[in-house]
Amino acid sequence: MPDTKSGRERNGRNKRAQLRRRLYEEELESLDEDADLPEFGEGEGEFVADD
Repeated sequence: MPDTKSGRERNGRNKRAQLRRRLYEEELESLDEDADLPEFGEGEGEFVADD
Protein backbone atom coordinates (compact mmCIF):
# COMPACT_ATOMS: atom_id res chain seq x y z
CA MET A 1 0.00 0.00 0.00
CA PRO A 2 1.45 3.36 -0.93
CA ASP A 3 2.30 5.77 1.87
CA THR A 4 -0.33 8.50 1.69
CA LYS A 5 -1.30 11.21 4.12
CA SER A 6 -4.80 9.79 4.50
CA GLY A 7 -3.34 6.35 5.19
CA ARG A 8 -1.04 7.73 7.92
CA GLU A 9 -3.96 9.64 9.46
CA ARG A 10 -6.12 6.50 9.44
CA ASN A 11 -3.34 4.51 11.11
CA GLY A 12 -2.99 7.23 13.74
CA ARG A 13 -6.72 7.16 14.49
CA ASN A 14 -6.66 3.36 14.70
CA LYS A 15 -3.71 3.44 17.08
CA ARG A 16 -5.39 6.02 19.33
CA ALA A 17 -8.60 3.97 19.38
CA GLN A 18 -6.61 0.85 20.24
CA LEU A 19 -4.82 2.64 23.10
CA ARG A 20 -8.10 4.08 24.42
CA ARG A 21 -9.66 0.60 24.38
CA ARG A 22 -6.68 -0.83 26.25
CA LEU A 23 -6.76 1.94 28.88
CA TYR A 24 -10.51 1.45 29.32
CA GLU A 25 -10.05 -2.29 29.88
CA GLU A 26 -7.25 -1.66 32.41
CA GLU A 27 -9.46 0.86 34.23
CA LEU A 28 -12.29 -1.67 34.47
CA GLU A 29 -9.87 -4.28 35.83
CA SER A 30 -8.55 -1.87 38.45
CA LEU A 31 -12.12 -0.99 39.51
CA ASP A 32 -12.82 -4.69 40.00
CA GLU A 33 -9.67 -5.02 42.11
CA ASP A 34 -10.64 -1.97 44.19
CA ALA A 35 -13.96 -3.63 45.04
CA ASP A 36 -12.00 -6.20 47.08
CA LEU A 37 -10.39 -3.50 49.25
CA PRO A 38 -11.97 -2.37 52.53
CA GLU A 39 -13.67 1.02 52.62
CA PHE A 40 -11.51 3.99 53.62
CA GLY A 41 -11.40 4.38 57.41
CA GLU A 42 -12.80 0.93 58.04
CA GLY A 43 -10.98 -0.87 60.86
CA GLU A 44 -8.97 2.16 62.03
CA GLY A 45 -9.57 1.27 65.68
CA GLU A 46 -7.35 -1.80 65.37
CA PHE A 47 -4.16 0.23 64.94
CA VAL A 48 -4.61 2.89 67.62
CA ALA A 49 -1.75 2.77 70.14
CA ASP A 50 -2.45 2.83 73.86
CA ASP A 51 -0.84 5.75 75.72
